[in-house]
Amino acid sequence: MNARTYAAVAVVLMLSATGCSAVGKLAATAPSTTSAPSAPDPADVVAPVPPPSQAGFAYVDPGEVCIRFTAALYSADTRRDTGPGDAYSRAIRYARGTLAGQSSAARQDGRWATWVEHRAYVDAVVEPFVDALLPADTAISARRTVRVTATPLGEDGWRGRTEHSLVDCTLRRGGSDGSGWRVAGYEIRQAGLR
Repeated sequence: MNARTYAAVAVVLMLSATGCSAVGKLAATAPSTTSAPSAPDPADVVAPVPPPSQAGFAYVDPGEVCIRFTAALYSADTRRDTGPGDAYSRAIRYARGTLAGQSSAARQDGRWATWVEHRAYVDAVVEPFVDALLPADTAISARRTVRVTATPLGEDGWRGRTEHSLVDCTLRRGGSDGSGWRVAGYEIRQAGLR
């Protein structure tokens, strides 16, 4: 078999394996009894929102972006905030537009009523956490982990439980969100209560 014949046979075999014929007609198939997948409900699709920026912040260090995002995420203060979603509104200054569009989920926190009763704020300490398993940075993506120790404190001397967490930030840069690093996703891992 010469090279030209071998190539023609290979094409015919490839086409027949995918359900096509070499003469351009579709191979006969049994009628489908399944319905086509439905489109997602428009309410379930979050449209990207242009993210706000923090004045004077350069977004050049992915670690600093993750720290600032996390500190803002844990910055609840019932003395100045109208609800738990205000902290998320501050955090999205360090996030990509896709996270900015998800702020409605952050408006619900079962602890808020208790915090309001005590006029509480969250005292949070955020520090870098070295995770040897994180992948190496690329030109457009990075991962960072920070450790958070957060305690709600009331003006009346009330003290809530201290929460110890690790926050894993996935960061991206470039595209419609600008040239700097922004948090594209995050995961909070509870490390314990005290």
